[in-house]
Amino acid sequence: MRQRQMKKLPIILSVLLVIDALACRFNVRDVGFVDLGSEKYRLFIFVPDATPAAEVDSLKSIAYATYLESNVKAEVLTASSAAKSEAAPFLPRDLKKVEAVFVSPDGKKSLEVSLTAEGKPLAVSAWDGLESVFDSPRRNGVVSKVYEHYGVILIVDGKNADENLRIRRMADTVVASISGKMDKLEKEIREPPVVEVISAIDFAGEKAFMWSLGITEITETPQVAILYGRGRIIGPVLRDERLDERALTAIVNTIGLNCECGLDRKWMQGTMIPQQWDEDVQKRFADQLGFDPESPAIRIEMSQILAKGQGANRQTQIGGTLDDLLMGYREGALNLAKAEPTLPQQKTPKPIEPTQPKAAEPKPPSAEVVPRTGFSFFGWAMMAGVPILVVGAVILLLGRKRDS
Repeated sequence: MRQRQMKKLPIILSVLLVIDALACRFNVRDVGFVDLGSEKYRLFIFVPDATPAAEVDSLKSIAYATYLESNVKAEVLTASSAAKSEAAPFLPRDLKKVEAVFVSPDGKKSLEVSLTAEGKPLAVSAWDGLESVFDSPRRNGVVSKVYEHYGVILIVDGKNADENLRIRRMADTVVASISGKMDKLEKEIREPPVVEVISAIDFAGEKAFMWSLGITEITETPQVAILYGRGRIIGPVLRDERLDERALTAIVNTIGLNCECGLDRKWMQGTMIPQQWDEDVQKRFADQLGFDPESPAIRIEMSQILAKGQGANRQTQIGGTLDDLLMGYREGALNLAKAEPTLPQQKTPKPIEPTQPKAAEPKPPSAEVVPRTGFSFFGWAMMAGVPILVVGAVILLLGRKRDS
């Protein structure tokens, strides 16, 4: 009896160690590939009441085929039925032809999508219009980089050429800083972050893509969005005074952190851009990531980890705003990748005229970075494993006493 117990104990303890260690096996990028119940985009297709039934059925079939493996849900509605549904706020007033409205997951933003084109039958133009929400030249190139790399710093150029150049150089500095520290990540990410630029010329052809990021126009200075995982946006769009090296580094660095780092869940489950996610893409990234992002078991495991990471102490320390994130780095709750010696440049006077102090805005965190203090994967496993071994030994001793 005692011999059988002795033989089983190492197996039981090994299983417990593996289960406990697996709680630390994901990083924020990994979480970004898993859909834990995100709301879909809605696309309402409005047709006049007198539209032939065959045409309505054709639109339904086209919409179904287009969005079958995507995060977009389409619905074809006649004007009278739409007026009595949740689509009523988006129904055009004087509906004379087929029109479509694209609605954000939170229902707060909408974008008109053209489904008709002069000289083309509706069956053809509708395909082009419906696909336009997730198919455009620059968007496709950017998304492929997001899938394959640590993340993408997406710069949308402004009207000021000098500022465009300055922000591009700053983004390159941040990429170099993060890339130089990737060997210290608790979980390997093969490809470093990259910088992609949407020029003023590109902007006109990327209307739906830019809209999904919350960028609706070209401004005087550049705007920056950070994308990761399955095309998720992490953090706010950086613009104006919020667009500086400290904030950009903090957000990009967050992608490589352990998913139990105590971040607010919204940082790890940012809004996804409209996209298709078919079986071939899923299999390709299951091999790359080392797990299947569509697996129910993985979803349950990640949900449990994120729920555990939302404890009262952690959530109050690292909340959902950019200021909370920067404060988390400043206080050492998160590990900020140390930039190469480029920070002294921040001390040089900038060609911006000084203004009177802003009493309501908090002082930016110090440029001095916090050294890495987190435990490695092995360290976490040892911390969890030692107590388990002790408990197992006690159980074994008690069992031996009962048998004697």
